[in-house]
Amino acid sequence: MISNLYFVKLKNIGEHEFIKRYIKNYMDIKLLDDVFINEKRGYKVDGFKLSYAFPFMSLYDIGWKAISASTSDIIAKGVKPEFYLISLGLPPDFDVNKAEELIGGISDAIHYYGGRYVGGDLNDSDSNGWVDVFVEGEVLCDISDKVIDDGDLLVIGDYIGYTTNVFISYINNFNIQILPESLLKVKHPIVKKSLLFFMKKYCKFIKYSTDISDGLMVSLYKIVDNFNLGINITEIPIDKNVFNSLKLRLNLTELDILKYAGEEFLPLLIIDKNSPVKEMLAELQYLAFNPLIIGQVIHENRLITYKNTVIKNTGWDNFIGWY
Repeated sequence: MISNLYFVKLKNIGEHEFIKRYIKNYMDIKLLDDVFINEKRGYKVDGFKLSYAFPFMSLYDIGWKAISASTSDIIAKGVKPEFYLISLGLPPDFDVNKAEELIGGISDAIHYYGGRYVGGDLNDSDSNGWVDVFVEGEVLCDISDKVIDDGDLLVIGDYIGYTTNVFISYINNFNIQILPESLLKVKHPIVKKSLLFFMKKYCKFIKYSTDISDGLMVSLYKIVDNFNLGINITEIPIDKNVFNSLKLRLNLTELDILKYAGEEFLPLLIIDKNSPVKEMLAELQYLAFNPLIIGQVIHENRLITYKNTVIKNTGWDNFIGWY
């Protein structure tokens, strides 16, 4: 008899679990992260379906966003982006002018971030199409061998929630008001290159870094799983305007809002508890961030807690959706 195990679908276990249970077994490295670092070079690949766009987004916006997503990951690792290769999958009946509009957004974003568009691939697609981005760059701050200790601090680059505002409005048939800031951050996200200056200057105090584009809790639980540690959250960094708006209309809690977080291209840093914290936060403010300390590392367990309550892993999964 064939075991039911053979009939498990990706939607039953999800993207994140499939990576941990299966893909990781075939990899040539032990620690899976958003960016691969090797001999002062950083490498990243990322992509998504064109159908993920919202009605208020043009194909130019989608191209720009595709580049911003991969660039956010690589900059958050202290890597200066240099070379981009783009793989496109487009249906045969796709309008040529629209295809060029997509490529225009890709090209403009690459040059905005200081990179070079050096090649890629073009394929046919039997769906709405997709775009994959590969980016390589120079490592300005190598954190690959750092040891994370009890009491080390978690710092996020800014308050979150703006993109959540759009996602929640979307699943409510756009009957929830979208704030102007939220619309802009989803339509035309900007990754702050100034983070590279900060990371190079304070590299010796930075134990780990990542971006939170998959959602804050997804990113935090990746840290928990990779380093076998726990995290105590002292502040959930949701923008007050977003929180008050969603609470008024839908009576959502902070934890409810975290579920629908994502595509917020902000850095999350773990810094040494003995670092010049005030100086570093002031430097980030000077570089146009609005940083805040949201918690600290504890090694007592492999959980994330907030006000003595365990926060479950929640966010977006490409095979499950929001969970």
